[in-house]
Amino acid sequence: MRFSWSGLAVLWLAAVVMGALAAPYLAPHPPRQPVAEPLTRPNETLWLGADALGRDAWSRLLYGGRVSLAASLLSAAITISLGTLTGLLATLFPGPVDRTLRAAINATLAIPGLLLAMVLVAGMGPGLRTVVLAVGFGGAPGFARLSRTAFHALLERGYVKAARAMGAGRPWIARLHLLPNALPALLPLATVHIAWAFMGTTTLTFLGFSGDPALPEWGAMLNAGRLHLIAHPRLALAPGLAISLTIMAFHTLGGWLGRVLDPKARHIQRPAPPGAPTTPAASGPGSS
Repeated sequence: MRFSWSGLAVLWLAAVVMGALAAPYLAPHPPRQPVAEPLTRPNETLWLGADALGRDAWSRLLYGGRVSLAASLLSAAITISLGTLTGLLATLFPGPVDRTLRAAINATLAIPGLLLAMVLVAGMGPGLRTVVLAVGFGGAPGFARLSRTAFHALLERGYVKAARAMGAGRPWIARLHLLPNALPALLPLATVHIAWAFMGTTTLTFLGFSGDPALPEWGAMLNAGRLHLIAHPRLALAPGLAISLTIMAFHTLGGWLGRVLDPKARHIQRPAPPGAPTTPAASGPGSS
């Protein structure tokens, strides 16, 4: 059986989703309630021990996955929706609208997405809802530029030209021609943007922008655990490892989707390993 990084990524993401959904049933203690002495070491009832306030670290890790995953998915939904809509408008309305949107996208892309999100959070005030909106708006310009490129490539296809020649309106072309045919290109990009949103939300909560220090969330847990990194490294390593593996899994899944959905990549033949038997070519007319 050949080892597959994409299969491992899917298994990890499935475990994260199942753990987040079943957190109320899997967590032995409430995530905000102290249940032991501060910084209690792991034992048979506290698998990861207790944090600096005596709360069960394992229970907070499970509930933290629910908060981090929900926040990143909502942020990615905002990014993908705004980016796709902007790319469609720029494609369907060439001329002043396209030039204006391109100028706005390029100007916004001059600021790194995470820095833009931090500026938005600073302006709107701390809070998890603000973090979600800031990360979603911060990633939208990059996705808008990519979606515009994908939609513009479809305008040169024969079926789009035929639909426009027959008098099809812009909503018809967008709904029946551009969006369905751009999906194989946009879906891998959307998956990678989920990884970016996950990194953005956990980074902002790590910096304390969530507004609730007791919030069970992986970025906030990493920030709290770093204060005890030498004596109790598990408090920082557990959420840090969970964040890193989840981001890597989304990136791996996006790359796999890109290879599967790209018709050119599917027809690329990989070289056979040394010593592997070669398949004889099919005999044609006149072959002996």
